[in-house]
Amino acid sequence: MKLINNIFETTYQNNVGLSGMTDESFSLYINNLYQKENRGILIVTPTLSEANQLLNTLSSINNQTLFFPMDDFLTSEAISISPDLMVTRLETLNELIHSNKKIVITHMMGYLRYLPSLDIYQKNILNLKVGMTLDPKKLTERLYNMGYQKESIVTTTGELGVRGFIIDIFPVSKLHPFRIEFFGDEIESIRLFDEETQKSIENREKVTIHPYTEFLLDDYQKLEEDKRKQKYLLDYTNPKNILDYLKDPILIIKDYHQIENLYEKMLLEIKDYQEEDINYRGNYMHSLDLLNRNNAIHYLNIDNLIPNHK
Repeated sequence: MKLINNIFETTYQNNVGLSGMTDESFSLYINNLYQKENRGILIVTPTLSEANQLLNTLSSINNQTLFFPMDDFLTSEAISISPDLMVTRLETLNELIHSNKKIVITHMMGYLRYLPSLDIYQKNILNLKVGMTLDPKKLTERLYNMGYQKESIVTTTGELGVRGFIIDIFPVSKLHPFRIEFFGDEIESIRLFDEETQKSIENREKVTIHPYTEFLLDDYQKLEEDKRKQKYLLDYTNPKNILDYLKDPILIIKDYHQIENLYEKMLLEIKDYQEEDINYRGNYMHSLDLLNRNNAIHYLNIDNLIPNHK
């Protein structure tokens, strides 16, 4: 490992260009840079598949690597956003809340995605404990604003069930749901329960509930379901992006020209889609200008340098 570190010995500088590496050698470079600089790193690739491939390589040598994946434009807008990708994004945001010195791999769509500010996201993290006093109805409304969907029986992550003074909730990143029972306005008990049998597993003194959506506002406005979409964040707040969740990170961009080409193609898709989305004429995400920073490392891997490489 010492020999490898010597090979990839580097001093971090702005506007550096890297080329001719495989994903394996690039991952070693990133690992060395992370260990030396003791800072967060954000890597932006052109596509989801490239980001996923790099994740598989880099995470095998550095367990501080996180993933921030996003659907393509038409899937997220015209069809249905992937719940699995959303959960992965939320888990990454939750990790960055606790420690922002991580390596985050994303791609163009992930980088351009509207996000609430870090402050708003933190305000939407609930810490409940036995003996706490709060109105069950207001708690239910707040959980709904945090993205949880009401169901008669809670069996899956993101679901919320209400029966009188009992609230069932399946928080993101938890293995099992929780049953919160009230006596008036006081939390009398918090129990972990099995989602299949609906039977209690054990009592808990407290539970932390993170948001199950990236559409979060500073105040709890009553919005229709079709207005709770990421594109509408711009109407209520100043949206941020994944870079804002890391503190002074090193930004690494893989093949900016490919990203630029994909962005131009996406703008054509958006133009066609807007003919059907007649009730909305705003932006759907950040502009690519957000990626034009003077303090980035640019990277071309060996496949980009050899177009016919197989």
